[in-house]
Amino acid sequence: MIRTDKRAESLAENGNALYSANRLKLGTFATNVDGGTIKSSVKGRAEATWASTSAIACITDNMMFEALVPLGRWRGFGGTTDHGGSSFESYTWAAAIGAITEHSAVFSTSHVPTIHPILAAKQGATIDHVTGGRFALNVVCGWDSQMEMFGTSLLDHSKRYHQAAEWLEIIQRLWSEPGTLDFDGQYYTVAGGFLDPKPITKPFPPIMNAGTSETGRRFAARYCDMAFLAPKPLDQLKAEISNYRKLAWEEFGRTLQIWTWAYVVHGETHKEAEAFYHHYVHEVGDWEGAKGQINARGIFSPPTPEEDFRRIQEQLVAGGGVPLIGSADEIADALAGLSDIGLDGVLLSWPRYQEGAEHFKNEIYPRIVQLDLRTG
Repeated sequence: MIRTDKRAESLAENGNALYSANRLKLGTFATNVDGGTIKSSVKGRAEATWASTSAIACITDNMMFEALVPLGRWRGFGGTTDHGGSSFESYTWAAAIGAITEHSAVFSTSHVPTIHPILAAKQGATIDHVTGGRFALNVVCGWDSQMEMFGTSLLDHSKRYHQAAEWLEIIQRLWSEPGTLDFDGQYYTVAGGFLDPKPITKPFPPIMNAGTSETGRRFAARYCDMAFLAPKPLDQLKAEISNYRKLAWEEFGRTLQIWTWAYVVHGETHKEAEAFYHHYVHEVGDWEGAKGQINARGIFSPPTPEEDFRRIQEQLVAGGGVPLIGSADEIADALAGLSDIGLDGVLLSWPRYQEGAEHFKNEIYPRIVQLDLRTG
């Protein structure tokens, strides 16, 4: 496996947007999915249509966002919105979005069990050429029964990461090594593997992973360039960021970018933002769909206390990420706080996705430039 502490410098020299000089890097999350990150029937939510996803990409690319990251889903969670049931496949989505944008790194979110590494390498290299070197790969090992749609059962947790390590090694070697590749592993056998053209990005495009377990954290620290953390209270998130960086450097001699995601609920005043939150979460929220997602993770109530279960439901209905709720000044200050605890970047979403992105561009973005989070 190819690893070097000069990796980040190499990607920066390639001009990859993910390695911009901005103190806080920004991106979007889940614009390829009906509803985006929320589970609500609120009017103006993201739609799984080309008109919706392309409009959002162009708005945020115009703000020089560093990343456009799709959600990987193959079926929904039920409820009134069946969140995730209507979505665009992420490799073809990335190629199409990459063709109409100019700046942002465009990710594919790839479930390891669903695609052979030779095909993933070929598709990723193609997208890297389509985008002029802006492709990035978000590796997901799989976490629920949707993998059974592909005729395979989900492996035990640690085995998923062993499979992912082989999968990623094959891809990276095809992306970076000349000639043909022979590989004989526990999960994959490749005889005379070949890829041409190679990606534009040398030696290969950036890799992201969202491992949260100890096994997942070690996988990301060893093999990836970016760790995508689940939202937590800021003091816990700060400690996790520090521990992640320490693990990556001390055990593998590597540096990592650390990202999370957040949902933005903007109002002219804090009271107005809270009122909108109440509307889209408590009046038209899809709590049954949120329950379906929680159950898919093997969590039920009982035995989980009802109060704790409802809290998780509300978080998923609202957007799942770090809540950024309030006026433009409050949201800008909250983003500064996320930067202050050591985050390199934040993927954003909005309940009314396109409208929210426009408001962010006009009313919040100038404020985060004034806070020296970004250069403009």
